[in-house]
Amino acid sequence: MMPSLFDLLVAVPLVLGTFLVVVTCVGLLRFPDVYCRMHAAGKAGTLGVSLLIVAAVVYFAPEGMSTPVRGVLAIVFQFLTTPAATHLLSRAVYVAEYPRTERTAIDELKVYLGGYVRERFGEE
Repeated sequence: MMPSLFDLLVAVPLVLGTFLVVVTCVGLLRFPDVYCRMHAAGKAGTLGVSLLIVAAVVYFAPEGMSTPVRGVLAIVFQFLTTPAATHLLSRAVYVAEYPRTERTAIDELKVYLGGYVRERFGEE
């Protein structure tokens, strides 16, 4: 028995979203420092969760018009909040001088935030 088009429209984003969430988990475990880990969580995690929401919206869409609206809003809020949160977390980690991996060769942010910690917290 062949799967219907509806089943494929649900299964494809579900499988892709699950794959991206697993890739995010592997990145969180394997990447060397907090900046790389946040990159994995911010990029692949956002797209993976969005694809899972798309699969749920397609599956529950025949039940009413509110489901696609809620799904679109969830995806929009996901794309609005996750990049802002990862940016703020990475800036806080930088200002707190969390140790970077030894493979980090260039610190381009030092030009802009180099004296911020000393000025803000009174360190000489």
